[in-house]
Amino acid sequence: MHVRLIRRRARDSRASFMGAALVNAALLMLATGCKPPHPDYFGTVKPRHPPNELWVNNGGEPEWIDPGKCSDSNGGEVIFNTFAGLVEAHPKTLAPMPALATHWEVSDDQATYTFHLRKSNWSDGTPLTAHDFVYSFRRLLDYKTASKYATNGYIFKNGEMASLRAILVRGLPAGATEEQVRAWAAEVMPVRRVSLEGEAATLFVLSQGEDEEEEQSPSTGLGLVDRDAIVAELSKRPFGADKVPLQVEVATLEMIGARALDDHTLEIELENPIPYFLSFMTFYSFMPVPRHVIERLEQEGLNPDLWTRAENIVCNGPFRLVQWKFRQYMEFARNPEYWDAEHVKLERIRALMVESYVTGLNMYNAGDIDWTGGQTGLPSEFMDHLKKYRDFHQFPEISVYFYWLNTKRAPLDNPKLRRAMSLALNRKTLVERVTRANQIPTQDLVPDGLAGYEGLKRPIYDPDAARALLKEAGYASGADVPEITLSYNTSETHKQVAEAVQQMWKKELGLRVVLENQEWKTYLSRMAMMDFQIARMGWVGDYADPYTFLELLTTDCGNNHSNWSNPEYDRLLKEANRQANDKDKRLQLMREAEALAMEEQPIIPFYIYTRSQMVKPYVRGIWENYQDRHPWKYVWIDDAYYQGVPEQRSDDPPPPEPN
Repeated sequence: MHVRLIRRRARDSRASFMGAALVNAALLMLATGCKPPHPDYFGTVKPRHPPNELWVNNGGEPEWIDPGKCSDSNGGEVIFNTFAGLVEAHPKTLAPMPALATHWEVSDDQATYTFHLRKSNWSDGTPLTAHDFVYSFRRLLDYKTASKYATNGYIFKNGEMASLRAILVRGLPAGATEEQVRAWAAEVMPVRRVSLEGEAATLFVLSQGEDEEEEQSPSTGLGLVDRDAIVAELSKRPFGADKVPLQVEVATLEMIGARALDDHTLEIELENPIPYFLSFMTFYSFMPVPRHVIERLEQEGLNPDLWTRAENIVCNGPFRLVQWKFRQYMEFARNPEYWDAEHVKLERIRALMVESYVTGLNMYNAGDIDWTGGQTGLPSEFMDHLKKYRDFHQFPEISVYFYWLNTKRAPLDNPKLRRAMSLALNRKTLVERVTRANQIPTQDLVPDGLAGYEGLKRPIYDPDAARALLKEAGYASGADVPEITLSYNTSETHKQVAEAVQQMWKKELGLRVVLENQEWKTYLSRMAMMDFQIARMGWVGDYADPYTFLELLTTDCGNNHSNWSNPEYDRLLKEANRQANDKDKRLQLMREAEALAMEEQPIIPFYIYTRSQMVKPYVRGIWENYQDRHPWKYVWIDDAYYQGVPEQRSDDPPPPEPN
């Protein structure tokens, strides 16, 4: 009965879409002489713009295009194409290769990297130096920046303690224990965690209590208590029975392991060696920001966040932002100051902000978009029809579709109810009847096989176990569970998935679920404030390692929207990342951490994505890869299509290697 309900809804929705599509197709045929432009392709195959332009859909209004603050894919796509870091990902293999750094040396213990930078400029002609990277890394970690990705900077030596403004204690007597240090410090302040190394200790401070109105960091959730007052008070208190005087200070951003040895030499010291470091450095969090622009705005008494406005922005990537029409489009021009400008073929890019998959597809059909882009999808109801065209592309991606559960909001504060809700979902039916794009159903957070990781392979559907857990959670039936609100951002597919999930939870558990749709930026804002019960999300791995997914559930992660925290989970992952020389042990520790988290179910995974896109045949220089990264710098327009479809399409040349 459940399968039939899903199938019927999919048929009704598909019929509605097909009707709209047929109307648009009929209008297109009338405009082109009553016959399609080419039977092998969906819509027009002649560019509607000059051969040095690209029109792409970026899916929606970015939350941020600031490398230090961005955490959404819409903004990330802009940053990847307007900024450049030390290294960049190869457009096909994703292997890290030189960018602003021409070469580097690595210490014997794999913990220190020395990067040698080429001479390069910001887009306004200002020289870019190693000092810009140091400033940008510190800014990423600074609690004032409130970056959701501040934890990315924890890879640097002392990054975590500097970001959290930990209290450093030196001069402890031999034999001092963590318990003794905690008891000594607890006389002055609540302590979240103690890290003890020989005669030194690092104290991570808790907020002073929920009853007090205290400013908190949006990035970490930690209370910003008066560190100077704590230091002054602790300095007065000798330690232990022998009354040993101690040296106490606050960790500062200057302590992190990033140093400019000169204008073109950057040294990075890691907290511990990590196997994915160079791949991680291709991510936008580690791209530099223009200190001279940000500080100028501050000196003028303006909000420094205005530096990313089109009239202010200075960048260092292949393209520069020249126009931004709110919720309409962004326009970019080739950046002549870019270090690798000779390999950039396009002069202009127009990135539209069309959230509707149907609207985007119809615009593609008409030639208003050359490429549906990686930040949107295709209407699932029409997927079977689109697959027959040569401009349809589908490839696997290290990305997981899931729902966040706000574990501090009743009734979702009950882990057994959360597990029951997960087991009640028929993921196989969902991907076969609703999403229809060959996704892989899963109840695991980490994709099986990623960098040698063995997935948990938890059951993807067990309604009997779900109903038993509902009773163990204290509910005789779903009717006793308070109504739950499920939020999702504007998208036909997200809506269809939410409707299917709503029906599954009603059928299997009797739950009452209300659906709530929101525009993307509003949606992200509500999630940041934890103003939701259940919220959908997808996560594309930032690098090919299980940690890119597991970090989402760590206590300090700014992208953790579950309100769930577990010290043992955090400890297991920290220990895993200390095992750079023992791959098997590292993977096993991460697997233990995932098992611990998923037993409490703060997140409900649905499936591993495939990426489905439409790309006009005249758009060249795009190579499929598992992170769906396609730099605009390599894209070019085949002008042969201005005269018609060639009899045989030539292969793309291999991507050029940087100088």
